[in-house]
Amino acid sequence: MSVLTKEQIVELIKKQKGLSVKEIEAEIRKIMERDGISEHAAAFLLAKELGIGIEEGAPLMHIEDLVPGMREVNIVGRVMKKFPPRTYTKRDGSQGKVMNLVIYDNTGNARVVIWDSQVDKYIGIQVGDVIKVIDAMVREGMTGMELHVNFRSRIIVNPEDPRVKEIPELQKVRRYSYTRKPIGELMDGDKFVEVRGTIAKLYRIAVYDACPQCRRKVDYDESSGIWICPEHGEVEPMTMVILDFGLDDGTGYIRATLFGDNATELLGADATAIKEKVNELVNSGLTVREAGKKLAEEEFYSLIGKEIIVRGNVYEDRFMGTLLKASSWDEVDYLREIERIRRVFKEVM
Repeated sequence: MSVLTKEQIVELIKKQKGLSVKEIEAEIRKIMERDGISEHAAAFLLAKELGIGIEEGAPLMHIEDLVPGMREVNIVGRVMKKFPPRTYTKRDGSQGKVMNLVIYDNTGNARVVIWDSQVDKYIGIQVGDVIKVIDAMVREGMTGMELHVNFRSRIIVNPEDPRVKEIPELQKVRRYSYTRKPIGELMDGDKFVEVRGTIAKLYRIAVYDACPQCRRKVDYDESSGIWICPEHGEVEPMTMVILDFGLDDGTGYIRATLFGDNATELLGADATAIKEKVNELVNSGLTVREAGKKLAEEEFYSLIGKEIIVRGNVYEDRFMGTLLKASSWDEVDYLREIERIRRVFKEVM
């Protein structure tokens, strides 16, 4: 890993040792006064004294160690989810590709973003594979840490690495990472919950132009003809899709929201195609909100009645009530559901 800033070192110490920023800063000042060195050097020395490796050849990293801005990172994880590749238009007008994976280790999960020529190279990676991502750059996305893979990076499938032994099997992670709850028992503030329900209503489909790095909305500057991200400056935007829908499981009803690849995967449609359909409806005289509602109700009505499993966090909206901000979804695996019921009965007995 390349040299870290003092702030990144502080964040790494905070994550690994559970110290507050105030406590870390106090220790750094003590070392500065004791050894007569710079603040940055003192931060490095503190990390070393605490047994935290931040130089090449240091102890291997885990996902919980990731800090935005890190470069030349190598991480080992098992693929939890794979999204199909998407195309986007580069600044020179040529077409590029991007593909997303979600990986996990025994400390957490992260998204792996694979760009352009690397997509075809690693298209064969499957859910359940263990991969080693080498020389990736860390960024903070909408759902957490992201490892960006470009032409300088490499991915090794089923690597020889001591971290592989630490990674739980996929079924165990799916079983234990989230708590299954009936919708009727969900409360504001519930985190890492999983619900099984039937799609009872489609509220709307929304699209927006997003920064490819942080996934946040970007604005178009007409005077200069460029797209601007508040964090990353001039960017070439990508299309992000939002799907709002209602879930019912017999115990209750909740409104849920899916973003990005999760939304397009459930809709079974490409983000660019969805954007074109929304624009067609807007050009016909509808507002953006009306277009999103009409598209959801008329183009994707076949999703009504589909039973799925949704995972995410619950929060209370002052206007819309209890909502589920979904981080992922899955088809219902009925054999796995039968096994789950057997396990519950066994625990009760």
